[in-house]
Amino acid sequence: MKPPAIRISTSLVIAALGVLTVFSGQPGAFSLSGPAWPQAQTPYFINSANLDLAGPAAEAAVRAGADTWLLQAGAFRFAYAGSSSQTTNTNDQINLVLFRDAANGSAIATTYWWSSSGSRIIDADIVFWDGGFTFFAGTTGCSGGFYIEDIAAHEFGHALGMGHSAVAGATMFPSVSSCNTGNRTLDPDDIAGVRSLYPPPPTPTGVRIVR
Repeated sequence: MKPPAIRISTSLVIAALGVLTVFSGQPGAFSLSGPAWPQAQTPYFINSANLDLAGPAAEAAVRAGADTWLLQAGAFRFAYAGSSSQTTNTNDQINLVLFRDAANGSAIATTYWWSSSGSRIIDADIVFWDGGFTFFAGTTGCSGGFYIEDIAAHEFGHALGMGHSAVAGATMFPSVSSCNTGNRTLDPDDIAGVRSLYPPPPTPTGVRIVR
């Protein structure tokens, strides 16, 4: 059996005023990481232990971010499978979201994924860098930190195979300002990207409803 590909990590970083990010490729377009899930649904677990919020609040916020892709694009479903006490991100075919009391430079959160044969994602883990940033949930009360819902929406985009977008304001744009609530709303560019990977089923035609 061919071993899984070396893991790739992608991070969402804090926006810096006065910094211009230069992208290669077509301007104003989504990008893809390469591999994708062989199906349009995958389970995941959450270790909600963190420094900032009660566990249930953090869990609900992560789940809301994950649901963004199904509810707004109708293209991929992250199925919540329960809580976990696991604290390591590794290729174990268990998709895990966790908060880590550590910092990783300007990265707010990082997605790690592993693929098989270069085309199929087989595991994806998300780490929130809780030692470097303060996290909040909901839409109010944030000060100098980040809402979990918005960061999770971006990272789950990476977990389904999306790369970064060159569209400022898109969920998959590579940087975000503190207390932003825009990432939880997908841009048309985000929707086009995920639907290119997981086309929604065609709308039935010629259906006759008999009452």
